[in-house]
Amino acid sequence: MKLKKRILHYSILSFFAILFCSFNAQAQRTTITGIVVDSADNTPLPGVSVLIKGTTRGSSTDFDGNFSIKAKIGETLVFAYLGMQNKEVKISKTQLNVSLDSDTESLEEIIVVGYGTVKKKELTGAVNRVVTDEIEQFITPDIGSALQGQVAGVNVTASSGEPGEAASIQIRGVTSLIGSNTPLFVVNGIPQIGDPGLSPNEIESIDILKDAASTAVYGARGAAGVVLITTKQGKSGQMSIDFNYTFGLQALGDEATPLMNTESQLFYEVNRNAYTSINFEPLVVRFPEWINNDNKFDDYVLNKYAEVKNYNFSVSGGAEKITYNLVGSLYDQDGSIINSNFKRYNGRATTSYNTENWKIDGSLAFTIEKRERSSDGLIVQAGRYRPYFPAIDPNDEYVDGSTNGGVRTPSEALNQALRRQDKGNKDRINASLSVNRKLSESFNFVTRIGVSVTNEIRNIFKPSFTLYDLENDEDITDETKSGVIAISSRTNKFSWDGSLNYKKKFGKHTVSATAALALEEDSFQSFDASIQGISNNNLLVLDGGTVNQLVNSGYNPDINGTSDNYNKKTVGTIARVQYNYKGKYLLSALARYDGSSRFGSEYRWGVFPSLSAAWNISDENFWKPMKATINNFKLRLSHGTVGNDSFADYEYASTIAPFGDYVFDENDSGELFGTSILSYANADVKWETSISNNIGIDLSFLRNKITVTADYYNTQKRDMLFPVTLPGSAGAYYDNLLTLNIGDMVNKGFEFATNYRGNFGKSKLKLGATFTTNSNEITKMQDGVTITPNNNVRLVNETTQATVSFIAVGHEAGAFFLYETNGVVQTDEQLDAYKLLEGREDAEKGDLIYVDTNNDGKINNEDRVYKGSGLPDFEYGFNLNWSLADFDLSMNWYGTVGAEVLNGNKAASYNYERHQDLTNMWTPNNPTSQIPIFRGDAGDHYNYSGLTDYWLENGDYLRLKQVSLGYSLPKETATKLGLDKFRLFLTAQNALTFTKYSGYDPEVGSNNVARRGIDNSRYPLAAIYSFGLNINF
Repeated sequence: MKLKKRILHYSILSFFAILFCSFNAQAQRTTITGIVVDSADNTPLPGVSVLIKGTTRGSSTDFDGNFSIKAKIGETLVFAYLGMQNKEVKISKTQLNVSLDSDTESLEEIIVVGYGTVKKKELTGAVNRVVTDEIEQFITPDIGSALQGQVAGVNVTASSGEPGEAASIQIRGVTSLIGSNTPLFVVNGIPQIGDPGLSPNEIESIDILKDAASTAVYGARGAAGVVLITTKQGKSGQMSIDFNYTFGLQALGDEATPLMNTESQLFYEVNRNAYTSINFEPLVVRFPEWINNDNKFDDYVLNKYAEVKNYNFSVSGGAEKITYNLVGSLYDQDGSIINSNFKRYNGRATTSYNTENWKIDGSLAFTIEKRERSSDGLIVQAGRYRPYFPAIDPNDEYVDGSTNGGVRTPSEALNQALRRQDKGNKDRINASLSVNRKLSESFNFVTRIGVSVTNEIRNIFKPSFTLYDLENDEDITDETKSGVIAISSRTNKFSWDGSLNYKKKFGKHTVSATAALALEEDSFQSFDASIQGISNNNLLVLDGGTVNQLVNSGYNPDINGTSDNYNKKTVGTIARVQYNYKGKYLLSALARYDGSSRFGSEYRWGVFPSLSAAWNISDENFWKPMKATINNFKLRLSHGTVGNDSFADYEYASTIAPFGDYVFDENDSGELFGTSILSYANADVKWETSISNNIGIDLSFLRNKITVTADYYNTQKRDMLFPVTLPGSAGAYYDNLLTLNIGDMVNKGFEFATNYRGNFGKSKLKLGATFTTNSNEITKMQDGVTITPNNNVRLVNETTQATVSFIAVGHEAGAFFLYETNGVVQTDEQLDAYKLLEGREDAEKGDLIYVDTNNDGKINNEDRVYKGSGLPDFEYGFNLNWSLADFDLSMNWYGTVGAEVLNGNKAASYNYERHQDLTNMWTPNNPTSQIPIFRGDAGDHYNYSGLTDYWLENGDYLRLKQVSLGYSLPKETATKLGLDKFRLFLTAQNALTFTKYSGYDPEVGSNNVARRGIDNSRYPLAAIYSFGLNINF
């Protein structure tokens, strides 16, 4: 085994050495063992690099600080550890006990910032770090899910529980109302497009830049915050091989929307017919054999105990000058809802070459994704299906059902949802190269280049079937209900930057400066085609259709709603100066001159400055009496301006599309194909601007065992783009909207984080807590306008104006404006008073009471009032890591308070007459019920309209995000097996949720602020119970 391992190690190392340099191996004679501890408190130090000076051979300490290496007596060992001073020890015996002193200047760790790194003690901005140990416990393909609750000021919510769906990440609130609110991801210094899709196994650390002074170096791309990811690198020394495997089962909770069984359904329908003007004869009366049917929602929708598997493999090592790291992973998840799954392959090869004057880093990575999505309407349609209807077999060509007067029936709709196939493949390749050339003791030049190519295809197939109309004894087919949609796209990204850096120490003064140029080009191309009328369900291609062929290049709002094909270019020049006096007084000034092709020539360029400062108060002489207790105290201040261009391209120009069919005769029967305006030009469109102020403190107590970080921020958003609705006569094909820089908004909030580290004999404990508030308010809109709807954000289908989410001055973006209700009309006195209101003259007992909030004697749109939003008042998180001997335990909790959730699933099940509540609705025989009677769906009667607070619920929750219990073989036992580490573990994710919300999940997130807090047939988030193993050798 050792021989094979050695051959593999040197084969890999030799390959990279061809690119950079050669190396020599030296003889091994004696086994040297020992322990490395912190000189301050004798705490064992894990992960210390132990290298034989002048050779390629090395090792590292284990979790208990122990090391073992073969070397000659008389050789020198070099011990290196982040936050500690390097130490050289000449070997004079086979047992060495080594203590490392704290590097007081580095203060524990190095933080990655834009175009460089900085010692934590010298950091002036609001930056937080997450290391790999804090995210590797999670079984997820998504970085955001693992970050939830671990970083104050970073809001992470699950936009969906569907496999492959990324979480929504917002840093310090809403950035834009019509653009992206997703932060910029930067991997090893290379900007990415969206989530880079990394496996947690690839990541060494994550640094999150939150304030404008920190993000300004990335210009407009960093307007929503920046997530800097450093991937794992090889270490000098002998080769290390890691293998991790996890297998889990997913489980959904109890049925969130309680639906009626056959007995309850028939009881309700008899009541409805007896006490309302609706008198539909139940189909079960006409087909009495159906009375023995009792279909359940779960039977059609749920994939119980769906599996999830995760494999990770890595090989790393290196010599004194060259290191390598190879990583491969497979994430494979079946959906807890049928017809959904996700599989992703990741691979990454990195190498680094270091000499006195050169540092060269190269990386090549690929991602391959295969995904199947369930039908958007599957949950609703399964809930709509009557329990006494015949059982459905999605493979049958004939489906029993009723035409119901030509209206789309539950049988037809559910069959379509069950049979629909939506499959896609996505592959991405990323390559990057970084060269750092030391020019002198004071100057160095760094250049980076990154290339990314992403190809994606998606095929949607809706098979044909024949609906057998039981009532009329006839077959019914509809060619337009079957079809194929094929979509393909390609995204390219190129980035290059070069920076000249200067750093010089003048006695107690240190001055550093950076001048940089950054270029980026992004392009996107798409193509889609569709056809209807499938002739054979075995032909899942465009050629299998017969009618209504449509081919599009770029944009078709009727098919995919994607944006135009585009080519975007940005240029940024950066100048940064930093001053440091004894590590005590710190100042940083930066200006970025940005240009973007998303603006017309007059407004294309913008200058965005920032300034930050810090004072290490604990370094002052007057602090010495308190140093033993509060050993570090730093005050930070920052002010900065950042531009934003993260919205649609070509706003400055009119765009046209070939989708306008012109009617030209008086009977509207003649049409000619033509083009029409797709969007209107705004030649004056300009940068959205954020002006941010931040004040923060960093504290550490009891020799850094307890750390505290607190920040208060206030960010003014100026010249925000708002969509302004034009009259229909303006003539746009899709939306009569013009985008203007007319809005202002403010985000302000408080962030608090604390951590504790302590050792108690063989027990080690780490505790962490975070607390975050964010207040968002629209302060200015179009002159004369104080409120505007977020179009097409509806709870149920009733009218095109049935919007529940609004942008309103004085409120947060995505605020709910709803009709206030006050129970049900139960008495004659209530009815008489209610019928006096205009719009309620036809009211009856059992109707839902709408409140005339403005007391004008009418019930109309003016009575809708503010009812909160999906934005919580505050978020909090608790984290625990504990180990004792060979056992370890970790736990993560996350919760929010103050958010509201609109329960769209409940509203739909009321409208479809399926909710269990309806068995207890108001009737003359149940006169005290507070459940309004059914008098038709929301399109026919206001009782079940989606515009009322009847569906509004408390969205507070506390969730056990993750708990993991592990056991590692004792070091001696593992060594006998030829292993460095062998660990077994059990993990549960999302296992417990405490909430008053009656739906599946109160965590209803979206980067689209208009849809935040609206639970409309969302794919539920499942709990995952898993076991796994970690092996290192």
